[in-house]
Amino acid sequence: DGAVTRHIEDAIEYPQQLRIIRKLAEGGMGTVYLAEQLGTAGFSKTVAIKVIKREWLRDKRALGLFVGEARLVADLVHQNICQVYSLNRYRGQLFIVMEYLHGLSLSRFLAAHTRSGYLPPPEYSAFIASRVTRGLAYAHTKKSRDGAPLGIVHRDVTPSNVILDFRGFVKLTDFGIALAVTTQGLDKPGVITGKISYMSPEQARGE
Repeated sequence: DGAVTRHIEDAIEYPQQLRIIRKLAEGGMGTVYLAEQLGTAGFSKTVAIKVIKREWLRDKRALGLFVGEARLVADLVHQNICQVYSLNRYRGQLFIVMEYLHGLSLSRFLAAHTRSGYLPPPEYSAFIASRVTRGLAYAHTKKSRDGAPLGIVHRDVTPSNVILDFRGFVKLTDFGIALAVTTQGLDKPGVITGKISYMSPEQARGE
């Protein structure tokens, strides 16, 4: 594992002027690192890097979802959506450079309140919901550069994909299974993508 990690870090750091600081999280399809984007005259910007795992690089659907996320979110610039800066490939390694959010997921926030036996204040709950819907409204009405509606639907709006930044921002993340009417679908026939507990009836029906 150490050798593989070092190989990934080497592939990312040297040609891209990125310095990996530490691993933040790991999921079934990818790993997220905390990093610095470096430039001339001592320029340094804190970023996050999402790296697709090598075993998924041969999976057309997984690769399509990963690339699709970067392409969909590239032009989504909104205070309630996690910003994607670039999609990069080097020596077969594919990774996204994105905004680093210093905070915790809504799922962790809710779990902590469940353990304490107290619900979050209603005003704060309403604030979180309103910011998530602001981000969704922006994504839903976003148009392409030629003015055509993109028709972006997130399809995975769950507490784990909402980040509460410690600066007071609420950010929607992980457009990995988002669908745009302008893109070719990657879903297999008869397969519904998303989490059952949070699906709309339309999504559950595959519409």
